[in-house]
Amino acid sequence: MTLIIDNRTRFFNDYYFQTMCLMYYPGERFPPAGDDNANTAFFLLEEVSTENGRHYNARVRLEAGIKHSEAVFSSEGYTPVIEQVDEFLACIAVGKAFLLAGRELFGFSLPWGYITGLRPVKRAKNYLERGYDEDSVRSFFTDDFGVSPQKAALSVSTARREIDMLSGVKGNLCALYVSIPFCPTRCGYCSFVSYSNERLFRLIPDYLVKLKEDIKRTAAIIKELNFSLGAIYIGGGTPSILDCLQLDDLLGEIQRSFDFGGLSEYTFEAGRPDTVTHEKLTVIKSHGVDRISINPQSTNDAVLKRIGRCHTSSQFFTAAETAKKVGFTCINGDLIAGLPDDNEESFARSLSDVISLGFENITVHTLSIKNAAELRFDPEKLYDPVGETAKNCVSFAYDKLTKEEYNPYYLYRQKKTVGNAENTGYAKEGYENLYNVLMMEEYSTVFACGAGSITKIVSPDRENIERIAYPKYPFEYLEQSIGIGEDIIRRFFSKHT
Repeated sequence: MTLIIDNRTRFFNDYYFQTMCLMYYPGERFPPAGDDNANTAFFLLEEVSTENGRHYNARVRLEAGIKHSEAVFSSEGYTPVIEQVDEFLACIAVGKAFLLAGRELFGFSLPWGYITGLRPVKRAKNYLERGYDEDSVRSFFTDDFGVSPQKAALSVSTARREIDMLSGVKGNLCALYVSIPFCPTRCGYCSFVSYSNERLFRLIPDYLVKLKEDIKRTAAIIKELNFSLGAIYIGGGTPSILDCLQLDDLLGEIQRSFDFGGLSEYTFEAGRPDTVTHEKLTVIKSHGVDRISINPQSTNDAVLKRIGRCHTSSQFFTAAETAKKVGFTCINGDLIAGLPDDNEESFARSLSDVISLGFENITVHTLSIKNAAELRFDPEKLYDPVGETAKNCVSFAYDKLTKEEYNPYYLYRQKKTVGNAENTGYAKEGYENLYNVLMMEEYSTVFACGAGSITKIVSPDRENIERIAYPKYPFEYLEQSIGIGEDIIRRFFSKHT
C-alpha cells in the first residue's frame, strides 16, 4: 500500500486517512511494505471566501492493480444536517470524495459510509442527548456520512435504547469483569488471549488462587471508594471449562467478597456447548448467577467443523434446553455472520434455531479477520471488503429480530470485519445486558480481575477515563505482584472526585 496525503488543514493526522483507507483496503498495512499493488491519495485543501466563509475542497484517487478512480467534492454550498463547524465541513469533503471514488472503482458502497471508529452509536446518542430528534439524526447519518438507511435506523434505535437503559444509572455504580482465559480448543477465527493445551491447563489451580486474591482486593477497593456493584460478568475464554468444584470455589469467593445488594444482573459466559453440563449449571445458578451465554456461532455442523468449533449443533440444543430447565432468567446465544462455508440460507436457519429456543438475548457478530487467528491464512475469505454474504446476513438478522420483537441495545464495529459490517446485541424488552452497555459506552467504572482483562475507571462526570491492563498471558499474570493498579485507582478518584 502506498498512501499519499496532502492535508493542508489543521484537523486530521495521518491516522485518520489510514483508517478511512482501510475501509476499501482492509488487509493493507502502513507504512508501505513489499509489492505496491494498491494505492490511495488524499488531497484536502482549505479555501477561504469572504462571501461564503470557509470551505474545503477534497480530491481522492484510489488504485487497484491497473484500475483507478478519482473523485472530488467541495463543501462550498453544502449544508450539513446537524454540524456546520469547520472540522466537520473538512470531514464531509474528504469523506464524500472517498466514497465516490471507492464506489466507482470497486462497484459497491460501504454500509457505514465513511464513519470511522468502533462506536457509531456513541455519535447518535450524543446528538439525541443534545435534543435533536430521531429523524434529524438518521438524516445526519445518511446524508452527511453516507451511511445506509438501515444502518442509520439501527444506530438511532440502539442509541435510544442505551439512553433509556442508562437514565437511572447513578454515578457510583460500577461493574465487575472476571477473566477465565482458558478454552478446551481454539476456534479458527479466535484471537482472544485464551489457552487450550494441557501444559497451560495445569496452571488453572494456581491461576484460581491468584484470581481469588485479586477478587478480594477488588472488593475492598469498591467498598473503600463507596461504589455500588451493579453488574458482574464472568468471561473468557470459556469459563465453563472449570469443573464443578472449581466453579463452586470461584463463585463462592465472589459471593463472599461483594455486596450483592445493588446487583441487577450476574452473567456467566459458558460459551462452548461441549463444556456445559447440568451439574455445572446448577452450581453456577446456586451462587446468584441469573444470566448465561451458550454460543453456537452456527447450527450448521459443516460450518462448525470448518472453523474448528469442536461441538455439534445437537450439543448446543441440549445445552440450551439444560439451561432452561435449570432456570436462568436470561439466556444469550451468539452467532457469527460471514463464516467460511456458511451462506445466507444456512445463517437464516441458525438464527431461526436460536429464536425458536426462546432465548431472551441474541448477539449477531460479523467475522473479523484477526492477525492471530488461523483463518487469516484462508485465501477465500481473507480481507473481503465486499462481503456480500456477511452484509446480507446481518441485514437479514436486523429485519428478522426486530420483527420478532428483539431490540438492538448495543453495537460496535471492528477493524478487518468482512463486509465492513458490525456486531449487535439484541434483546427482548427488559432483558438487555447492562454490563455490555456500560463497557461499550465507557459510562461507569468497570473493575477487572484476571489475565487479559482491563479495568476502566471513569470519573463521576464521565469526562476522564483511565485503563489499567493485566498481563495478557496466565503465566505472566501469575508472576505479577498482587494489587497492581490499586494506587492508580485511588489517585484517579482522589483527583476526579
